[in-house]
Amino acid sequence: FHEHIMPELRKRGVTCAYGDISSPDVLEHAHHGEVRLVICSIPDSMLQGVTNLRLLQIAKQVWPEADVIVSADNPRQAHSLYEAGADYVLRTAKLCAERLHTLISDHSSHTVHHHHVGEEVKLASVFAAFKEKDKDHITKGILV
Repeated sequence: FHEHIMPELRKRGVTCAYGDISSPDVLEHAHHGEVRLVICSIPDSMLQGVTNLRLLQIAKQVWPEADVIVSADNPRQAHSLYEAGADYVLRTAKLCAERLHTLISDHSSHTVHHHHVGEEVKLASVFAAFKEKDKDHITKGILV
């Protein structure tokens, strides 16, 4: 994260703060008021100097009533995070598998409903629909 991005975010109505996310003091001062949900969407493999387990512990310390979603790199780590009190654990591989399942299910459904005898149905139309949806999310600033 780069601090110079904050003015643009604020201009768009996004409340934001800059600081060390592994510091309980920084988190306490970054947001005033009730915190109901904390999301740590970066897996440990991309974090430096802190882990999702530590972020979970800090979040539960600073905002004990908040639900906390953290990220895991594998099923074993996910289990450990649940054991430590995570309300939900994201796993990138699982999310990718779910997205592929949807994509292929859409293709199968499209094939059954729109197949003409002797006509080969390709995944291209399903890919195009997903690409358009992804492009739309990017232009609206939504990261999926």
